[in-house]
Amino acid sequence: MNETAGAARPSWMRRHSVALLSAVALAVGIGGTAGAAQILKGHPAPVSSSHAQYVPSALDKPLAAPFTLPDQAGQSISLTALHGHTVLLTFLDPLCKQECPIMGQQLGAVERSLPAGTTPILLVVSVAPNRTKADVAEFVAKVSWRPGWHWLLGSQAQLAPVWASYHVYVDATAADVVHDSILMIIDPQGRISTEYFAPLPVNEVTASVQRAASGS
Repeated sequence: MNETAGAARPSWMRRHSVALLSAVALAVGIGGTAGAAQILKGHPAPVSSSHAQYVPSALDKPLAAPFTLPDQAGQSISLTALHGHTVLLTFLDPLCKQECPIMGQQLGAVERSLPAGTTPILLVVSVAPNRTKADVAEFVAKVSWRPGWHWLLGSQAQLAPVWASYHVYVDATAADVVHDSILMIIDPQGRISTEYFAPLPVNEVTASVQRAASGS
């Protein structure tokens, strides 16, 4: 799905509107209007949409909400302290066996597509509390990321405010963690320049990262 965002619509509103409309359309195709009505009664599961993106105008780029969390090595990482750098911010579960590993591999592909002088910092916020350094190591062993990434961990009390600040839907069940699979590109001024759903259109993301890094 490829949509052009209206400049006045915030990214979180578009994201959940797209998810709702996509889920309703799917329900109509499978179960008719009764299925669509059932979805409308509750919160739809996040929907992955290739090429779906939010591109604010120059005057509409929202400031990325500040947060500080420990990474996999126990180092305290502050988003505010990273101003001056381009940041790739995403939300994953290191124990996920489905969409998260695909997102991880695509992030590696984006990094490999960038010129040597463009080196964004990759921040991954866990969508599952109390994951461990070992959990992260198992995930990262299966992807190829440039050095300098940080996987941010914590308790429910530490992580939930960050999910809320970025309007990332997270619903943990006994079997899985259902969540929005989203990549946010934050420019050196600390503003969200573009957002993409998974699966990522690697070439488009690469171009967006370069634009953010150059200040355009």
